[in-house]
Amino acid sequence: MEIFINEVSLEGQYPNDAEFKEAVIVFKAIFDVINEKIKDKQIYKEDSKLFVNYEAVKGSNFNQSLNQIKDKSLKQAFMNVVFNKLNPKEWRQEQVHSSTDSFDCLMINEKYKGVNDTSLAEIADRKLQNSSSTYLLINFINSSFHLDHPHITNCCLITIVKNNDEVNCLKLDCLDNKSALEDWLEHTFNLSCSVYDELSNDPPIDEQTILRDKQRFEKISPRFQGRAIYREVATDRYWYVDNLHFGKSAHLEVFNKAKSHVGEADIEGNIDECKRDQNKILDIN
Repeated sequence: MEIFINEVSLEGQYPNDAEFKEAVIVFKAIFDVINEKIKDKQIYKEDSKLFVNYEAVKGSNFNQSLNQIKDKSLKQAFMNVVFNKLNPKEWRQEQVHSSTDSFDCLMINEKYKGVNDTSLAEIADRKLQNSSSTYLLINFINSSFHLDHPHITNCCLITIVKNNDEVNCLKLDCLDNKSALEDWLEHTFNLSCSVYDELSNDPPIDEQTILRDKQRFEKISPRFQGRAIYREVATDRYWYVDNLHFGKSAHLEVFNKAKSHVGEADIEGNIDECKRDQNKILDIN
């Protein structure tokens, strides 16, 4: 899945340093949950140097506002989210949308706000080109992006119109607090049903393992040990849950394209190639 930081939600909405500090605390809490619960993700942000174009505390640009935070550990943790060069990535390095197209956001007052050449335009065009992927926007609190989501508690919806095409507008999920993220994760990934109890006497179901990632894996028709076999799209490897092990011993078997054994993987998909068994062959047509 792809997660974008919505820099446009920095609108100078914080009247003082204390309120911006509170916004930073909320923002950091969101990413603490993201890093804990979402394994297969890529986070994107605006070019770090361009954040100076947005206000945080009223009358101060983002960098000036950030420099007023006295809590050094909080400030550093926040900077690791926004300014880390590796994660998140700067989407402009692999920009999809054309800067010559027009993008408008429908606001809660039913007026349009131009968002050309921003993260909102980029995520909208990515969704337009690949609707099967999962996308999420993270807003700073107390912004004007607070149109209630019709299906997910505590979340919001952003409507983007590209090139004045109001018929085929794009709907983007967004949120600005930890509880909203937890609701979004439950709605999107059904996490309460995907947690495997290591005290269980039954092997995990597929949805309780990395195989729940429908973008990474596709189910194929053959079965083994009564379990569905999945092909990993990017590698052509074959995966299935070992139906003979459960609890803390639960794992998946992984085979390469030639159907030779690669090793065993834990339920989150970490492969241990030391457990490769050269006598194991995936006997399917």
